Amino acid sequence: MKPIYIFIFIIISVIISVAYFIGYKKNIKYMKLMAAMLESALQPQDQTYTYLGGILGFSADYAVDGFAQVKANLRLIPRQSALYWPFLLITGAKDSLQLMFYLKKPIKEEFHVIKPSFLNFYKPHIYNREILKKDYIELNGKKMEILKEKKVNKALLKSIEHFDIKYFNHLAATTDYSIVYIQLHFLRFNEDKLQESIQKFKNSLIQ
Repeated sequence: MKPIYIFIFIIISVIISVAYFIGYKKNIKYMKLMAAMLESALQPQDQTYTYLGGILGFSADYAVDGFAQVKANLRLIPRQSALYWPFLLITGAKDSLQLMFYLKKPIKEEFHVIKPSFLNFYKPHIYNREILKKDYIELNGKKMEILKEKKVNKALLKSIEHFDIKYFNHLAATTDYSIVYIQLHFLRFNEDKLQESIQKFKNSLIQ
């Protein structure tokens, strides 16, 4: 093998190793920050975490006053993989936080608010989309798709204002198990602002 190829191989190996170390530390940091932020916002009496692939996020179950149950799913992009970076640039992939609030009171109608994305990369799968009425509104300068059974849930629509609209992706209220669900996308987040947003959103659901 020519020396130049050996040199290139060494350089690539070093880049991959350094990228793994940096990405690994970032994802660990984000997981710890997110877990602490969620506990501060939700104030649970008990919590259980299941970690995904070591550094790719977690699923969490929280026992929170006023709710039958609260669940969270954090999905992180694989920052430790240098081979993933080109796909990150092409697709604009982001970290995802999903929160599911199981209400004690019944939800009478299904309702969705969806922020359209480039090439619909983040378009959520809604199994009964075809039977829901579609509409569009503008919220904080962003066009939103509305899916509803009969009418707009104004209280839930207003609750989106608690979040920075650039992070918002999907809000849903489903009659099955009376769940209010919200999904956020981001690459970086301000933990204090996000904590305040989630706390206000949680409080708005039990008023």
